[in-house]
Amino acid sequence: MTTLALFPLLMVSAVMLAPAMLQLQIEAFSGQPAQVDPRLLLPACAKPDFAWAAGGRSVVVHCAAPEWRVFVPVGERGAPPSAQLFEAVPAQAAQPAVVPAIRRGDRVSLEIGGAGFVVAMDTVADSDASNGRVPLRATTGGRRLYGAIDDDGHVRLHGLSKMVNGR
Repeated sequence: MTTLALFPLLMVSAVMLAPAMLQLQIEAFSGQPAQVDPRLLLPACAKPDFAWAAGGRSVVVHCAAPEWRVFVPVGERGAPPSAQLFEAVPAQAAQPAVVPAIRRGDRVSLEIGGAGFVVAMDTVADSDASNGRVPLRATTGGRRLYGAIDDDGHVRLHGLSKMVNGR
């Protein structure tokens, strides 16, 4: 009877990537403590890809099948990234292909904020992100905007705080 009760739990764990396992993989990649939310539920991935997000304080984990992407902060909260992240790689080592944090066609939540509030709107990436910026198109109305990918992986519209706050 106990075996039958555990069987559904084993099936769920076989198809989901446990946050603890993801944390171990990110820490092995980055050499720093990862801050994975224990409530995170992701489909299992045979071969996830790891890359540094713009700013070097987050790791982008991407899975091709099933398709998903997540940003995970690394390092101590508030501490600058470790110097070892930026050490030169020996010339004979093969450089892995850099996977853009956001690709053309990805749905992106663009955040705009002011003093004490944040508003988000749904957008679609017009092309792959480059240099921490991504061209976006609003899902309603089709307005074209540029978003900046912050260190925490959020995409924000910068430069409006003066207009929004009336300064």
